[in-house]
Amino acid sequence: MKMFMMIYDVDYDDDVIETLSTCCVAGFSKWSKVLGKGERSDPKMDDSVWPGYNCAVMLAVDESVEKAVFNSLKMLHEEMGQKGLKVFSWPLETVI
Repeated sequence: MKMFMMIYDVDYDDDVIETLSTCCVAGFSKWSKVLGKGERSDPKMDDSVWPGYNCAVMLAVDESVEKAVFNSLKMLHEEMGQKGLKVFSWPLETVI
């Protein structure tokens, strides 16, 4: 299994959720109004100085759909002009 974590501009929320729903994702956890700064982006602090915010989604995927999820997210990233979405993954083991 793998854990994917996506951090993305709130403007792309519908696109991300739609992508997940069309590529065999059974469930996910989502955080809205995530504040912070990326390596190559302006801060997003949802205030008058640094407006805007991000969302974050985490999902565990089985090996059988791992490549489909990865490819779908990669295509979405390309459609977004390769900005506004960051995806991380790491190995996942169920312990309980």
